[in-house]
Amino acid sequence: MPLLGIERSLTWLTHSQSHGIIQIFGWAGLFVMGLAYHVVPRIFNRPIQYPVPQQLSMWLVILGLLLRFTGQSLYTLPIAGLFLIVAGILLFIAMFVFTWTLYGVIRYSASKSGPAEIWLVTGVIWSVLSGAIHLVIMFRMAMHGEPIAHPPWNEALIHVAIFGFITSFIFGLSVKAIRGFLLLKPPHERMNRLSLVLLQIGLVMVVVGRFGELGQVVAPVGLILSSVGAGMFVVALRLFEPASKSVHRIPIGYLRYHWYVRLGFSWLLLGCVMLILIALDEIGLTNMVAVQVSLPVIHVLTLGFVTNLIFGAASRFIPIFEGADIRYPHLMNVAFVLLTISIVIRLAFGFSISEIGERALGISGASGFIGIILFSIMIFQVMTQSARDAYSKRVAAIGRVKLEMNRDAPLVKF
Repeated sequence: MPLLGIERSLTWLTHSQSHGIIQIFGWAGLFVMGLAYHVVPRIFNRPIQYPVPQQLSMWLVILGLLLRFTGQSLYTLPIAGLFLIVAGILLFIAMFVFTWTLYGVIRYSASKSGPAEIWLVTGVIWSVLSGAIHLVIMFRMAMHGEPIAHPPWNEALIHVAIFGFITSFIFGLSVKAIRGFLLLKPPHERMNRLSLVLLQIGLVMVVVGRFGELGQVVAPVGLILSSVGAGMFVVALRLFEPASKSVHRIPIGYLRYHWYVRLGFSWLLLGCVMLILIALDEIGLTNMVAVQVSLPVIHVLTLGFVTNLIFGAASRFIPIFEGADIRYPHLMNVAFVLLTISIVIRLAFGFSISEIGERALGISGASGFIGIILFSIMIFQVMTQSARDAYSKRVAAIGRVKLEMNRDAPLVKF
């Protein structure tokens, strides 16, 4: 829209809000849900008894988001309010089905107190709470005939969905799986638990402060606590310390996935610092950050942190799940560059509105979109029979070579 010269108006705001919800629940949310359905039963060592809810929750999310986008973007339609109410109901049911399905796994598991398990449990809880908050917002918009979600409530929803739902799952998988893949040293358990507590307290304060409209203290303090908690987790994970050991494995997946993981957590740290500065400004203790920083910080968290972690985790996990080869790893190299360019441009030109800045944001959007297209090509290619056959042949060839080496090795007599 900026590149086409369309002025900012109510349509811009309705589109931006619905776009953000689709990115959070559709892009990041569906990926987290799919990964959770696959990984959580293995972490808790309990199977999912009924496979139907998995597909049901997926389609409910899709339908709910389509109705949300239609009802809010086409707010002049007589049935726009009905679309919003149905969208809220469907998304809440989707989150409830997702939560109830994983609750059936967690409930009968013998292990619930590990550092990864606790994060996953909190992620399950916040997922259904985020659906409930979205439902309340949709009912308010429909009842009052408002095309725009109430800003304080919408802010609470964004932070609950990003930090409570999505980030909790990312942290849980990081402690369990990513730490193993990167051969990180054991995490600092006390710091990990403290980060968990701070993040939960902070999110509760954000929700209570924004929904109760309790002045300029409660919610900002919640932002500070949740940001400090998220930053402490990165330190507790010991992500930027040298690996504990070296292991020789059969290469599978995108071998530079650690680029995405480490850069993603770096963006998280930057986003947390920006949130703390915003909160201090709102309290009135400082006057350091422009009001427009709210737009860049959300993209730092969603594009910089969440999307980089999705790219990195997917390029490593999905080939393992599928038993398949990545045919075009160079696409992920290009996607890494394009995604980084998109975030840097959005961060650099998102603090003020100008003609040059508008065009730069358009370039940022195009760069990020092309990066996502390249990632999608790689992922869809992995989920093909030819990719599975290629991996099977490569593993069989490695096995034959090792067998021949063992045969040729001299016998040792004792």
